[in-house]
Amino acid sequence: MKIVATVRTLNESKHIEQYCEAYQFADEILIADGGSTDNTIELALKYPKVQIRDYPVTVTLKDGTLRNPDGPHVQFLVDWATEIGGDWIVHQDCDQRPNMFLKQDVRELLSGMDKDFFQVTQIFLWGKDRYFHDLSFMGGKWAQGLWAWKLSSGLKIIDKMPHYMFSLDGKEPIDINKTGREFNLQPPYCFLHCGWSTEEETWEHVNYYRRTGLIEMVYPTGFAGTPVPLESWMVE
Repeated sequence: MKIVATVRTLNESKHIEQYCEAYQFADEILIADGGSTDNTIELALKYPKVQIRDYPVTVTLKDGTLRNPDGPHVQFLVDWATEIGGDWIVHQDCDQRPNMFLKQDVRELLSGMDKDFFQVTQIFLWGKDRYFHDLSFMGGKWAQGLWAWKLSSGLKIIDKMPHYMFSLDGKEPIDINKTGREFNLQPPYCFLHCGWSTEEETWEHVNYYRRTGLIEMVYPTGFAGTPVPLESWMVE
C-alpha cells in the first residue's frame, strides 16, 4: 500500500516544516509550488520523501493579486500521485496536520479500508491551546471532512473559486456524504487546522480575502463562537 501526501504551497515558510514532519508516515510527499518567493522550497527539501514540482498557472483576482486556481492546482497533485503509483492520496493544506492518533494508526486503518473516501474530524485551533468547538461539533456530533481517498476511486477535483469541489465525472459536483462510499472516523482521531495560530497570521488571512473579493471574510471570533481549551486528544 502506497500512501501519497500532497499539498499546495505559495510562500508557506511558516507551516511547511511542520507539514513535512507530520507527514513522514507517507511513502511520498508531493508539493506543487505555485511560485513561492520565500524559502518554502528550501525548507521542504530538508525532509525525506519530499518531491517538488512547479505549478505556474495563475488567475487574477479583483485587486490584481495573482492566485493559483484551487481546483486545477489540486487536480495537478492528484494526477501526479496517480502517475507515481499511489494507492491512497492524503490531501491537506499546509496549515492542516493529523493528530498523534491519526499518524500512529493511519496505515492500519487504511490497509483494512473497504470504502473509497476516508473522512476525519477537523479541529480549528485558536492559537496553540484553544479551539472553536462550534465549528467542529455540529448537530450533536463531530463534523467530518475528507482527509484521504483511494486513487482508484476516480475522484476528480473541479474548480469552484475560491475553493474547489469533488466530482466523479469531472463536471458535476458530488456530496461525499451521499455516495455510500465514505467512512467517517471519529475522535480521538482528527486533523488540526493551524491557520489561526497568531493574531498577525489571522489578520493576514482576513485581509487577503477581503481585498481580493474571494469571500466576505470576518475575523474568526465573529462567526466561530467562543474558543475553548483543547481536549487531551487534540495533540500532534
